[in-house]
Amino acid sequence: MTAQETAATNVQLPTQDEAEINRRKTKKSLPALLTIFLLGTLMIQAFNLVFQNVGDSLGMSANAALVSTLPGIVLGVVCMLYGTLCDFISPKKMTLLGVFALIFGSLLGFFGSSNFWIVIVARIFQTAGGQVAGSVFLVMCMKYLTDKERAFYLGMFNAVYYASSAVGVFAGGIIASIDWKYLLLVPVLSVFFIPLIIKDTPDISGKGDHIDIFGITVFAVIAGLVAVYFSFPATWLLGVLALFIVIFALYVWKGKNPFLSKSFLTNKGYMSVLLALFVFYFFNFACVPIYNVIGEQIYHISLSQVSLCLTVVYIVATLVGCVSGVIHNAIGRIPMLVLSAVLMAIGAFGSAVLINNGFWLLTVMACIFIAGITMSYTPLYDSFSATLPQEENGRGVGIGDLMMNTSASIGMAVYSLLMSNGSFSSKGFFGIQPGSEAQVSNMFLVMGAASVLALAIVGIVHKNISKHKSDNE
Repeated sequence: MTAQETAATNVQLPTQDEAEINRRKTKKSLPALLTIFLLGTLMIQAFNLVFQNVGDSLGMSANAALVSTLPGIVLGVVCMLYGTLCDFISPKKMTLLGVFALIFGSLLGFFGSSNFWIVIVARIFQTAGGQVAGSVFLVMCMKYLTDKERAFYLGMFNAVYYASSAVGVFAGGIIASIDWKYLLLVPVLSVFFIPLIIKDTPDISGKGDHIDIFGITVFAVIAGLVAVYFSFPATWLLGVLALFIVIFALYVWKGKNPFLSKSFLTNKGYMSVLLALFVFYFFNFACVPIYNVIGEQIYHISLSQVSLCLTVVYIVATLVGCVSGVIHNAIGRIPMLVLSAVLMAIGAFGSAVLINNGFWLLTVMACIFIAGITMSYTPLYDSFSATLPQEENGRGVGIGDLMMNTSASIGMAVYSLLMSNGSFSSKGFFGIQPGSEAQVSNMFLVMGAASVLALAIVGIVHKNISKHKSDNE
């Protein structure tokens, strides 16, 4: 028996009465966690819109994008880190630490708003602090709720994410008129939820297992290097990334008690879910920029009109997120993934063929495409609890978050490469003329092909996903 397996046998799972208490406390605490996560996510959307205003007002126009990119890099790392730590550290302690970091960053940024670098540090604290609530929310759903409850709350979590995106996109036309420093104070509202967190959030730490500081640190460095590479591409970063991957692989295979065991990494069910997650979310980040291109280069409409249409798209995504738990409980995870991939394919291929038939019709196609992506979230994340033992759910969620963000970043890089390639617009299909129309239509064909690939992967790995049962079933 390996050291990891020995430690796992020492983990004291809760009794039936303790499990019921944890379930009730979790349900009470989830609304507060979801609200804090919403406040943090709104900040990300807001500063993605006003970062140039921040740079211009502080005489740092050339470096303005750092206000958005550096916190984004931190977000990519902490998503993985927090999920993993939830297997070892009390959810209550983690959440309180995150709220304090969120409030500290808000006050630091507001009172230090005259200094560009203080604002960036403040945004990093806000981003890192706000994500704790999101990670704890997901892990608590996996560990302590029943199947039907878990599906409902996963859907609501996804709905809140897209709702914040809708608000951010809608605010695009008016937010420039607001003094940006006051945006930094919005997360201070989190202070009102501290009593609820103290009262209701379970205070349960991992038992019989140690925190693998070395392994988690190396893996966090890998996650950070991936995020840095897609924000600031450089060939030498790939070499450093490869080195750390080799170090981590050797550590897992030879280490005494790594936080990711061999059995975790060879879990066919879990790895099948990660593969499906990678493909489903590959072009998630490309949804907004491609419609900006359509509006500007094909239909020559204003950014405010494009923002209005995208707001409609994100409202649809929010509504789909709200009902995805009900759909999941009604038809099951595999049929729902099939439906998700089909909707994505219809939206992408429909946009490719109808590129010249009106922007509002393309908005309908965008709604169908985003509905497919949104619908895939609940069955994919629900599968983590079905393919992993309860004591590893946090690690499963953390690596899942990392996979989703990495996939979308790679997809965005592929999108940018194809859209900047002159030959990509030289020939159109279905009667589409060469030029901007052909360029965008061909991009949609690629996105449609990725959707078909997602459908094929579900068909190939569905047994690895569906044959596993969660602890609550």
